[in-house]
Amino acid sequence: MMNVQEAIAKQFGYMYQLTAANLEGITPEQSLAQPSPGGNCANWILGHLTNVQNGVMRALGEKPVWESDELKRAGFEPIAGRAAAIDWNTLRDRFLGSRERCLAAISALSDEKLAESVPHPFGGTSTRGELLNLLAFHQAYHGGQLGMSRRIAGLEGAVKGPGQAQAHKV
Repeated sequence: MMNVQEAIAKQFGYMYQLTAANLEGITPEQSLAQPSPGGNCANWILGHLTNVQNGVMRALGEKPVWESDELKRAGFEPIAGRAAAIDWNTLRDRFLGSRERCLAAISALSDEKLAESVPHPFGGTSTRGELLNLLAFHQAYHGGQLGMSRRIAGLEGAVKGPGQAQAHKV
């Protein structure tokens, strides 16, 4: 039977796989394709994922993924146009490059560390395990949005069902 630490590691592992598949082949220009009406482009979504992953890494006692003033552009307002864009290649490389550090840090968590009380982003406290579980869900949610961003940018979907050609296994 899988314990909490193993389940959280699995969730983050799947999230990285999903995100990597959905980012594959997206150019900096395609990362700016806006959904209509309104909404966030892939550039904003990955910036947001990176901001949150910085918090995940801190909760794990690790160095953040990427600390850059550019990440402030993935705040509340959509990124629209090249002038507001975050450096796509650096953003993608830093986010995906954090995978092994993140998974190793999760795998090293003891039951005691998972049970520790930590601040919750929306106020109050939760256990580190509960917070990481919530953040894994959050990250997977936005990783899935990148699949829609691919389609908006004119690319084929990256995650396919069983029996479909070139399926990414998530």
